[in-house]
Amino acid sequence: MENITLTLDELNKMPKNAIVMLYMQMSESFTILSAQNQKIQDQNERLIHQIEDLQEQVAILTQHRFGKRTETDKQVIGQLSFSLDNMCVLNEAEVLVENGIPDEPDIEKVVIRRKRSKGKRELNLQDIEVEVINHDCSEEELQKHFPKGWHSMEDEVYKELQYIPARFKVLEHHIKVYAGNSDCGSFLRARAPERLLAHSILTPELAAAVFNAKYVNAVPLNRLSEEFLRNDVNILRQDMAGWMIRLSEYYLQPVHDMMKAEIMKSHHIHCDETPFIMPQHSKEYMWVFHSPGGNDTHPLFLYEYLGGRSGEVLEKYLSGYQGTLVTDGYQPYHTLMKKSDRIKVAGCYAHARRKFAEIIKSVKKNTPLSPGQAVAAEAVKRIDAMYHLDNMYKESSAKERLDNRQRSVKPLVDAYFAWLKTLQGKSNASSKLKEAINYSINQEVYLRRFLEDPLLPLDNNDAERSIKSFCVGKHSWHIIDSTKGAKASALLYSIAESAKANRLKPYEYFCYLLKELVKYPRNDVPTEVLRTLMPWSEELPEHCRKTKSR
Repeated sequence: MENITLTLDELNKMPKNAIVMLYMQMSESFTILSAQNQKIQDQNERLIHQIEDLQEQVAILTQHRFGKRTETDKQVIGQLSFSLDNMCVLNEAEVLVENGIPDEPDIEKVVIRRKRSKGKRELNLQDIEVEVINHDCSEEELQKHFPKGWHSMEDEVYKELQYIPARFKVLEHHIKVYAGNSDCGSFLRARAPERLLAHSILTPELAAAVFNAKYVNAVPLNRLSEEFLRNDVNILRQDMAGWMIRLSEYYLQPVHDMMKAEIMKSHHIHCDETPFIMPQHSKEYMWVFHSPGGNDTHPLFLYEYLGGRSGEVLEKYLSGYQGTLVTDGYQPYHTLMKKSDRIKVAGCYAHARRKFAEIIKSVKKNTPLSPGQAVAAEAVKRIDAMYHLDNMYKESSAKERLDNRQRSVKPLVDAYFAWLKTLQGKSNASSKLKEAINYSINQEVYLRRFLEDPLLPLDNNDAERSIKSFCVGKHSWHIIDSTKGAKASALLYSIAESAKANRLKPYEYFCYLLKELVKYPRNDVPTEVLRTLMPWSEELPEHCRKTKSR
């Protein structure tokens, strides 16, 4: 639009109709400019919000890549109350709960410097083979130093711990064969121990070493093969992979089956799953099921390759189970609960907390919190308060714990969800904050489940900690070559993790298992024998048991 400047005299000389027309044009232009200005302001606000959202995502990703993985209360910065959109969201949440949030006593943080206990070194060296090395003076030295004679005093004693690298030894079996002098064609062959695999150099000790390296210490087979070669033993990666598959199929499957029967008796089962790569199928999933033990059951970890992540495979695997699944927010668990009146699902507060903690973990020290970060900090503190009050009765009876949850923890849970619902739908919240808020609200039914059952934990951390062993290994070996390899790995991870859960030495336990199972026909071990071989069995030899802890 061309700018026209008129003087006062020119305006006075203009006809009335022209002045009215000019006014209408100017009014229309002003309206258009106002609308354009408002549009630009709206665009600027959206761009600012997008920039803040992207900055938050970059900070979170940077923290994931370079920051600490832990989520402690020290990482939660901010005050207990704050304003969002000129309202005190904490106070508003409180008024929505009849009894409010009970006051929590202040906890004084005390730094305790622990002195090393006397005799701790002796305890650490206990049960380790001892070789006594005597250091004496020669007769000549003694006569020179003590010309008038001498006598011995109490020995000065100190201890060192020697490391002996792995040693290999070839066991060459010579089996005597006899023939009668008169009985033509009659032979007698001396007895020899059963072999794990025919025409193979494999022994229980070597198999246990491979299992322990890969499934306990996350050493990939190619790296283990190179380590063997440095000790002048040439064992190919392919050979070790074949051993794992065949030993799993020939001997260890009944152990895994009995472990599954045991876990199906559990009051509740922790569930989780993680992806891995298989060349033929691209992306596949490894499942883990964990029973913490109690109520006549034992702590167990059961890894399973089910050939998918769908609800159908989960439903088939858990067919016949009656109890509660402690899980994250993965939908197939909830679908399974809706299909079966025998199964309940309990949510995980660690997942809910983590989504808020991610927002504030990247905040630099002494940096003021944004309104969204303050909301996240408050959410973390509220969840931490639930944990604190619940843990106070962790060692109490089921009745006392249930009473505490209903009396002390439930008001906190009620306040938490009431407060979140006041924040839901806030337009100025970041995408991450919206995601965190919606996750908790969508999972409310499952996150409240622990209030009804004193035996249920608040989270699924046990399963997550266990599946980390698989994840650590996964980052080392990247892929599983075949379906048989996936099933064998699941079985061996199950035995290794269950051995650790029952305070066994995985190497010794694997070795003992194979030595005992080889005595029976393959996959035809008597049930009463299998029971004595389970990780929780009291009949296991003492050398399989771990005696020390930190």
